[in-house]
Amino acid sequence: MSYTLYQGTRLGLALKEALDEMEEYDQISPSVKRVILRKFDETICDTFQNNVDNRLVLRAERLWSFRFCDSVWQLLLKNVEFLTNSGNLVASVKGKVKIVACDARKPDRR
Repeated sequence: MSYTLYQGTRLGLALKEALDEMEEYDQISPSVKRVILRKFDETICDTFQNNVDNRLVLRAERLWSFRFCDSVWQLLLKNVEFLTNSGNLVASVKGKVKIVACDARKPDRR
């Protein structure tokens, strides 16, 4: 299963904008654009799975809402602190934070 979630990030949107422009000027075909975007998503998933410490502690003042649908979790939190396993503060966000989490493993690795 391949998610297109990362195409909505700033980096993904910039890539899509550049590819749209290249497609508009006939520098690439629509099929090449699709292949590039698919490879982008696969690469981001693989990078997060293999090169990023995937354990983080969240501490929030309030959980506004949560939803689980089609193996995707969506959490809306207020005033969130992100901590390492040892308790060191990584980031603190005042206001609302939306977290979308999905199983990005390839089907053969489950």
